Amino acid sequence: MARGAEVAEGTDNRLRELAEQLDSYGWAAELLDGRWHLVWVSEELMAMYGESDPERLALGDHVYVSRTRALERGLITEESAERWTRTNGPFVLDAVDGASDEVTATLDTRWARLLEELEPRPAPAAWTSTVDFSRDEFFGRINYVAERLHDPEGELLGYLFLYGLDVPASIATLLMRGDRHMHERMAALVEPGQRSAAVLFADLEASGTLSRQLPSPVYFRLIRDIRTALEAVVAGCGGIVGKHAGDGVTAYFLSEQLDSDSRAARVALETARSLPKCAYEAATRLSDEGLPVDPDACRLKVAVHWGPRLYVGQVASQGRLEITALGDEMNEAARIEESAEGAQVLASKPLIERLDEDDASALSLDPARVSYRALAEIEGVSEKAKRDAGSLAVANAL
Repeated sequence: MARGAEVAEGTDNRLRELAEQLDSYGWAAELLDGRWHLVWVSEELMAMYGESDPERLALGDHVYVSRTRALERGLITEESAERWTRTNGPFVLDAVDGASDEVTATLDTRWARLLEELEPRPAPAAWTSTVDFSRDEFFGRINYVAERLHDPEGELLGYLFLYGLDVPASIATLLMRGDRHMHERMAALVEPGQRSAAVLFADLEASGTLSRQLPSPVYFRLIRDIRTALEAVVAGCGGIVGKHAGDGVTAYFLSEQLDSDSRAARVALETARSLPKCAYEAATRLSDEGLPVDPDACRLKVAVHWGPRLYVGQVASQGRLEITALGDEMNEAARIEESAEGAQVLASKPLIERLDEDDASALSLDPARVSYRALAEIEGVSEKAKRDAGSLAVANAL
């Protein structure tokens, strides 16, 4: 079983089997035995807590040890702890035949006193409540449903708690429009920090002219369809879509997620090479509908650069969750993209020289034979590009 699916020693095998099933479907869940001892915590729930060791969550101890630790770490509010006790405390006391010493020994005075106010009561077949969850800059309400678990003969095996965000299903389904694996890669970056990564910038050439030439509904569809196509390629290649830049896309390919610097550089270049064709095909589909879109005028400029120590992490705002990166290389990549011509892929020397022999061969590149030129030497390059990245060596990598 995976690390998060470890169970406490002596746990009933039937609970072990259920734990395996729950973890395979990505549930945020935990299992308690018949006396309310925590016997299993899912990988997803551990990730939500920001914990990699289930024993730190009091695996094998009474559930109140786990709840007390969560309260001490600030993961749940005191109000939530009280709500949890008032909701579940009567069932806990009933399970230990009203002998509360085992439970109160794990609590501070306040919660022990609260528990003493409650009367034991058998747990119903299922029940629901909420927890106010807090971690770093994230704060929100978590809903849970709990149920008794019985074998076919009616023997009590324990209790299952399933957790979910306090989000209506109609809103949660919006996530289904995106790529699940990319969302998982984004979720892995909850802790910002320095990371090595390939950076990709792509933008539509002469987009201002196109916006004036085309009817607004047509231009909107064109940009939407091109951006959707580009982001699908990035997601499918193991990248992460970054903040939208103009009429194009930014993307990151992290070494830690792609196993090596060389692999990250290779995947970024493979992605970059495929993007101009994606834009052309998206425009062609609109043209085939009879809309006034010229596919040959929809030319994409693409740049790929290397950031050895980018500061990468999540930015969670009221309307969206996105990944952003900070570092001089981000500004340099933007200048490289500005200097590219339509349907051209410019790659920096630092990125190409990250390729090992096998990855370079897969790209039909020989790093020892690539001819570079300084960005400032490219005809028509802007003064801003010369200032910010003029000495940077680049090559056409198509």
